[in-house]
Amino acid sequence: MSNADVILRSIDRVNFRVHKSVLATSSPFFDDMFTLREPTNAETIDGLPVVDLSEDAETLDSLMSMLYPVPPEIPKTNDNILALLAASQKFEMDSVQSSIRAQVKHKGLLSPKGAEAFRVYALACQKKLIPEMKTAAYLTMGHPFTFEYLGEALRSFEGWALRDLASFRQLCTDSLVSCFKGFLDQGNGVLGVWVGCPGPLPVVRPKNEGSPPIWLQDLFSGLLAQLYGSTYTLDLSHFHKEYSKALNDHISKRDCHVCARVHALNGEEFCLEIRDTLTQAQNIQYSFSCEC
Repeated sequence: MSNADVILRSIDRVNFRVHKSVLATSSPFFDDMFTLREPTNAETIDGLPVVDLSEDAETLDSLMSMLYPVPPEIPKTNDNILALLAASQKFEMDSVQSSIRAQVKHKGLLSPKGAEAFRVYALACQKKLIPEMKTAAYLTMGHPFTFEYLGEALRSFEGWALRDLASFRQLCTDSLVSCFKGFLDQGNGVLGVWVGCPGPLPVVRPKNEGSPPIWLQDLFSGLLAQLYGSTYTLDLSHFHKEYSKALNDHISKRDCHVCARVHALNGEEFCLEIRDTLTQAQNIQYSFSCEC
């Protein structure tokens, strides 16, 4: 790069010729570094001082693209994205880190599924990337929290991170249990649209006036039972499928025109409201150990 006055050298020995002023403007870390007097025995290349860094060339290349007027180069893999975010955090580049996160969100990156969500959580914990820790922790929901399921991902965990994730998931489960119990209360407004179902014939259990239909009570009771003593919490994206199956079974067995009509008028809105309520219940406030 023309007029460069410093060289950043990656851990894999790739040199980046850049400008001190650009680095200092974006990073208090580099600003402080460049205000210090250079050692007399400092290495130079073509008269430019060399700064050895622990980041690899791909990470530094992406980071430099965020500092200069060129298209940003955001990595595609989870590991490299976390490495880039960790580098921006290390060098105290707050605005750069925010831009990286915005780009990652816009491109739909860093959305691990299954056991990969556990591994990404563990790596984010290692790098003290709190927003990524919390996002990955939420993405582990709906998956078993067992040694067998985690597999190789377990090797990435530090003790405190494993403990925190267990506590986080338990609090989420407790919140969902409380939410489901609220749904099953007779006076709950969310289920109020279903009042009027004649219920199973013959009636096998008391049915209070104004209570939700038996099939809906059974659906929520079943989902609630899944939460008790389970190694995983519910995958909320599956609620619509569970609801549709329970409703169709009820209509086909009982020829219930009441519930068929309620579904036609309010079914989609009902499912969205239930899912939003459960999502809010799962969105608990939790402080991970590295935040303290």
